[in-house]
Amino acid sequence: MSSRFDFDVAVAVGFGAGIFWFFKGFRVYREYRVLADTPEMPIRSIAMGLVEIHGKGRPAAETLVNGPVSGTPCLFYKVDIERWVKDKKGGHWSHYKTDANGLPFYLEDGTGKVLLDAHGAEYDLVQSSRRETGGLGSGVISLFGGGKSTLPGGSTVIAGQDLLAYVQSVGSGTGTSVSGALGGLLTSGSISLGGTSTGRYRLTEYCILPDHWYDVTGTCVENPSPKDEHDRNLIRKGENEPTFLISWRSEKEIERTLRRRALLHIFGGAALSVACLGILLARRGWL
Repeated sequence: MSSRFDFDVAVAVGFGAGIFWFFKGFRVYREYRVLADTPEMPIRSIAMGLVEIHGKGRPAAETLVNGPVSGTPCLFYKVDIERWVKDKKGGHWSHYKTDANGLPFYLEDGTGKVLLDAHGAEYDLVQSSRRETGGLGSGVISLFGGGKSTLPGGSTVIAGQDLLAYVQSVGSGTGTSVSGALGGLLTSGSISLGGTSTGRYRLTEYCILPDHWYDVTGTCVENPSPKDEHDRNLIRKGENEPTFLISWRSEKEIERTLRRRALLHIFGGAALSVACLGILLARRGWL
């Protein structure tokens, strides 16, 4: 009886997931149409409103930020944190939190430059690092592996304890830096993550790197703090137009990716929902 109930619950969840992916597909298709209908233009020619530009990242300040996982000096980073959840089949990775942060930076294309605030964007970036921490015997990083190591070029790799402190700071919503989070946690000899002292986490880091080219679609507004007459614009997420995408791919590649994703969501979600609904009706003798 229990196994039958579990199967019905799984089918019902599948039906709901299919509906979710179906409608998400239309949102992705809208994003695809927005990008397809927005022509790419040189930075010196951009006007207020939705724009698409292609340029090389340049720091607006003298310092860069370090990626929390790899220590890579970058303009902006995103870290996806997954937590290992045990189930009847052994376990699976489940999304826990996403941390995205950095400083405003410039995008240059030879015709000019424009300041970019990357907060709130949808990021399509190259993975810079993936590491696991927490849980003894994970085979990657020990919970008791504290400290830092330096790679060639001066990049700093954060060790196990530091990563756990970083995960806790992201989970609590404090946004505390890795070094700042260590202060009270490591001296007390215990780290609490979501009410438990242990846990297995996987952190995947993506970075926007200086001197690399990126395609950006976002809203151009007036820069509130221009440095000179050539620094009057700012690209950010719009209040009325939510489309804000930063990608390492070319314009055509982005459009192809979004088109495939939209079709997969729409037709795949519809097929999953119809199949699950058919199973539920058949099990109740209504078909």
